[in-house]
Amino acid sequence: MQCQISIDQFVFNKLQKFVIDKQAANDEVILSLASNSNYYSVKDIMKILNISTRKEVELLIKNLALNQSKYRHLNTNNQWLYNNEALNILKLYLIYKVA
Repeated sequence: MQCQISIDQFVFNKLQKFVIDKQAANDEVILSLASNSNYYSVKDIMKILNISTRKEVELLIKNLALNQSKYRHLNTNNQWLYNNEALNILKLYLIYKVA
């Protein structure tokens, strides 16, 4: 029987980025980021970190002072894109707050 659910390549690639470490305590999730992805939009960060609102991500970015040029750049669509370092800081902050 053929599967009737079609998953586009973008969603499939995003799902592949999550690797669950079976030995981690408290079901921690380790994010495996593709090497070709250097910058992430706020929407991408929301999906990667499982944060539900854009305002929440923007507030975290503001509070952690990630709105500096070393963490982000403006793309051709006038949208801020954040680098891996900013994403890692956000991830570590969320792990710290949960612990």
